[in-house]
Order: sequence, then structure tokens, then C-alpha cells
Amino acid sequence: MHSTQSLLPAPKKVPVTYVTTTDALASCIYQLAQANEIAFDLEFDRDNYTYGFNLCLMQIATATDCYLIDPKAELDITLTFPILENPAIQKIVHSSGEDLRLLHSLKCYPTNLADTELYAKLLNYERTSLGAMIQQLFEIELDKKMQKVNWVLRPLKPEQLNYAANDVLYLLQMKTELEKQAAEKNILPFLQDENNLLTTTIHSLEAKDNFLKKSDLLYLSPYHQYVLNGLFCYRDSVAQQQNKPAHYIMNEETVRNLASNKISHADWQNTKGIHPVVKSKEGQDELFEHIKKLNTEANSKKLSLKKNKIDRSDENFQTERESWDLIKASIFTPIQNDIAANFGENAMRFILSTATVNTIVQGQLKIGEMKAPYKKMLVKNAAQKLGIDLSGYE
Repeated sequence: MHSTQSLLPAPKKVPVTYVTTTDALASCIYQLAQANEIAFDLEFDRDNYTYGFNLCLMQIATATDCYLIDPKAELDITLTFPILENPAIQKIVHSSGEDLRLLHSLKCYPTNLADTELYAKLLNYERTSLGAMIQQLFEIELDKKMQKVNWVLRPLKPEQLNYAANDVLYLLQMKTELEKQAAEKNILPFLQDENNLLTTTIHSLEAKDNFLKKSDLLYLSPYHQYVLNGLFCYRDSVAQQQNKPAHYIMNEETVRNLASNKISHADWQNTKGIHPVVKSKEGQDELFEHIKKLNTEANSKKLSLKKNKIDRSDENFQTERESWDLIKASIFTPIQNDIAANFGENAMRFILSTATVNTIVQGQLKIGEMKAPYKKMLVKNAAQKLGIDLSGYE
């Protein structure tokens, strides 16, 4: 576990402004434009209480002010986008993946980013969530009760606003401290590589036309895949119409049982957890007519009913697995051990995870295709130091 020599003082109290009017938003944007660095975070609902991926609150803090900008107050939230996209202002975030995915879907592409969770991982912290980092650096324990609340509903409670503000109030000081620790370990260039990737990586929302899991593609027949995916698509269209998460319409098990003909028309009214719109006589008739249509289409496409199944007892499969295990043990485990010795076990899992090793060994990724330049460098340097030949994996 990573430990720090001394705790940081709590950030100075700054005024928190709940922005719900056009004038307040204009004042907020003017103040933010003067800053050299800001911290931001988003509260959103992603298929928890409503359909889709919806922005519910934007939190932005400078060293002197904190703004909670409410898009539900009929504000033009796009007015904040030039601030987030301004390369002259550094934006500090923590675990930014989903926030950036949402902003990218809104055609906002923040630049000059620094993610303190990535910093913490490279610095060998074992627990890297925002709450854990605040506890470790400031010895302050935040109330987590607001994590799962419905951010769509208005009015927001005072404790929600306090929770949202805490998501950004510590980030500027945290970033400064973690960069200090990184400088002491001579890994600031690694942090910069990660920051560059944050700006250049474009996140996209998953297509709403394919809901099948990897296991479905491996084990279900093409016929069953077609019917199952068609039913998932139908559920999604109903969910969109009702502005409800898909699982509110019917749960995944029910969809799968319908696709496998384990639930008949006669069984439907006794099936639990069904939204009234598909439980009604009209909804029920429409659903089962759609199932009939999917089966007709699968037949007309002459899709096979033969199940796809990997025989894991097959001799060739076993031989391939044994070969992969040997490669990992002789080539990549020593490299992982060397990285762990230099940077720590937790940092190693971030730099060269077992999942990454598996994709390299199985030929799905070359070392030269690893996105972060420092990761490629560390792997190659460790191999050279240990006299390991990486031919075929570079």
C-alpha cells in the first residue's frame, strides 16, 4: 500500500454557487475564463432512472470559487464548452472516462486534461477512488450516501449539492501533491503521456443495434443470436418511448427466456417485473407478434440452429492454452516482476496488466501498439535488462 509522509491541510473554504439562471451562468463563465486551471466533474443518469445517458449537473471549481451548474434549469450548457475546450486552461478530473464519454456525445471535447486517479495508480496507491484518495491525503471521510440518488429529480437537496461540490473541491490540491510525489519518483513524463492520451482519445457511445454479449456470440446459434438481439432492440425502443431504463421494461432474464420460447403467450400475465406498457393486452400482442416476425426473418435468412460451442477439452485448444501459459511465464511474468520492483505492485497492474499480457500473447495486440509511449518503453527496457527476446510481440 502507498503511504504519504504527511497529511495535506484541507482545502480552503471557497464559496459554492448553485447556478440556475442565465445571468449566473454568464458570471460563472466569465470567472472561469480567467483561471489557469479548473477542476470539473459531472453528475449524470445512465439508464438508472431514465432512458439513455443524461447530464444532470456540472461541477466546476477554481482555487477561489465552486460552481454547480444545473442543466435542468433550462440553461444553455453548451456555453461552458469553450472553457472545457480551451487548451490554455488545465482541467483536473478524477476517473474521467464516463464524464468524457458523455461530453463527447454532446460534441464537447475537453483539452489539457489531468486525471488524478491515473496519477494515483502510477504512484502505486492501492485504493484510488476519489473518496479513498481524499481520506488518504487529507484524512477526511466523505459521506457516500448520495452516490446512488436520482440526480434527475428536482429540487436537489442541500446534501446533494454538498456532495457534488466535494467532487471537485479537493482536486486542485490533490493534483499538486501527486505531481510533487511523481517528481520525487522521476515519473512526471509518464503522467504527461497519460494526460496527452486523455485529450486525444475520443469516446463513443455503444451502438444501440447490438446488445449481444461475447458469450452469446461464442455459444448461441446464429438463429438464436438474431432473435435474441432483435428482442433486446425491441425492449430498447419501448424503453426510449417510455423514457425509462430498459430493465424497467423487462429484465434481461425475461428477454432471454422469450427468445428461447421458455415464456409463452399464455404465461405472460403471470411473469413478474414487466412494465405495464408491455403487460397490457395491446403491448402483449405487439410483443409476441414481434417475436413471431423475428423467427420468420431468421428462417428466411436461413440462419443455422446449430449452436456455436468451443470444446475446451479439445487437444488443440489445450495445447494452445499451455503454449500461452509458457510464454507468459517465461517472457512477461519476469517483465511484470521487474516493473513491480521499480514502481510497485499496484502501479505494475496499471502499466502492464494481466489482461494486456493476455492480448499480447494471443496476438491481439503488439507492444508497439500500446497507446502510452512510456508503457512501451518500460516493457522494452525491462526485456533488454533481463535479456528477454520480444521478437514476434513488438
